[in-house]
Amino acid sequence: MKTLMVLTTLLALFGCGPKFPEGTPVSYQYSYSGTMMYYITWYEVAQTPDGGVTISYSTDCSDEITVLKAPSDALEKIGAMAKEHNLNKLKNSYLPDMEILDGYGWHMFMEFPDGYIGSGGSNAWPPAKLWSGIAAINAYIQGIIDASTPSDIIGKKSHRDA
Repeated sequence: MKTLMVLTTLLALFGCGPKFPEGTPVSYQYSYSGTMMYYITWYEVAQTPDGGVTISYSTDCSDEITVLKAPSDALEKIGAMAKEHNLNKLKNSYLPDMEILDGYGWHMFMEFPDGYIGSGGSNAWPPAKLWSGIAAINAYIQGIIDASTPSDIIGKKSHRDA
């Protein structure tokens, strides 16, 4: 056991930690929530069966999810931002030193053809350098949403139906 711990520490020190998954992501999902019933912010960017890309989102603790067409290269851009910010170095979860039963939580999950990057936290966040990568991806997605027009909307549904 000691040997395994020493080896793991050495690999981390020399940058041999978890590798970044190969290829373009097939989906990205992010949620930010409090103690309310619905998410404060929820995004899902996903590849469709016909090769297109959609963004599903809801904000302001709403049950309603809006689905809209996204640029065909949205997942490529999200993958590039994740790689640029080394999001493969995120821990699986972030928790505060003391147990806190209220407050805010977040989850991020990015699926690749042969792997994934996933992380989340309850009242705790990753170091600023890693968090800036998640924030950059979310700002990119929000920019697409803000620039969308009614003709970009594919439909609406409920979180209960998602």
